[in-house]
Amino acid sequence: MALNKILITGGMGNLGSWLTQHFVAKGWEVYVLTRNERKLEGIDGFNTIHCDISNENDCLEQLSGKEFDYVVHCASVNDGFVQGYAKLAIDVNAWGTRNVLDALKNCKVKHFIYFSTFQVYGKYSGEITEDTTLETKNDYGLSHLFAEGYVKLFHYNQKIPYTILRLTNSYGCPKDYDSSKWYLVLNDLARSAFEKKKIILKSNGLAPRDFIWMGDVCRIVESLISQEPTNNTYNLSGEKTYQMLEIAQLIKNAYLERFNEDVGLSVNEEDKSEYPDRLYVSSSKLKSIVNYNSDPKFKEEAINVFNFLEKK
Repeated sequence: MALNKILITGGMGNLGSWLTQHFVAKGWEVYVLTRNERKLEGIDGFNTIHCDISNENDCLEQLSGKEFDYVVHCASVNDGFVQGYAKLAIDVNAWGTRNVLDALKNCKVKHFIYFSTFQVYGKYSGEITEDTTLETKNDYGLSHLFAEGYVKLFHYNQKIPYTILRLTNSYGCPKDYDSSKWYLVLNDLARSAFEKKKIILKSNGLAPRDFIWMGDVCRIVESLISQEPTNNTYNLSGEKTYQMLEIAQLIKNAYLERFNEDVGLSVNEEDKSEYPDRLYVSSSKLKSIVNYNSDPKFKEEAINVFNFLEKK
């Protein structure tokens, strides 16, 4: 017997597919909103709604009148290298969020969870908390900041309960061979190791980033859904920084463990960039309502990528 009805926008995307798999496995009645038709390996038992969220009329036609208990909104575009991205980011990430909220305003949603980004802070060193000044430095972060405003606006005017999660870098093996996110660090380096038998960093490998495993993200979302919405904003991070060279070394070790064979690892020696010693994205505010620890899964997920590609 299905549990409550949940709508996952972008549910065939990088993080969305993990959420889709998680809630299907839990027995939920899952609806996935997607713009593109894709095949998720090993995941079925969900309902698909085809919709371009940047199109107001499309959202109204596909969502108005439908009933969902919960909504997890993670549909967005983060392809800053695409020509015309600045407008695309506003159209999809900001205006698209408003379109979804407007189409669902009479749905009596119990909890609207919005995935924003820690890039709204525009800060990549030192400690980052929810009180850190917002100084967004790219179109991706700015578009999500606009979207956060729309989430709060619809709470104020339409009483839609919400949680905003400012996510750092989530990672995990893709669920789709045709994923557009193979350029993400773990995916890219693991695929390079598998296909080319070498890992080549385009930088000196010293850039620090905070990472959190997608499996942890899924469990955190489920925990948030099980409790009353706080109508608040939280950082969602692993609270631990890794340099790119560390990630590359972990993937190299994973390849050795999986195939009993070594792969080459090189960095760009000409890159003389210097990076701060410390980056700490605090999730203490979120941990005050959700009990979680984020243990690293880089080796396990690298092996999953190897197995995924080998199966293909």
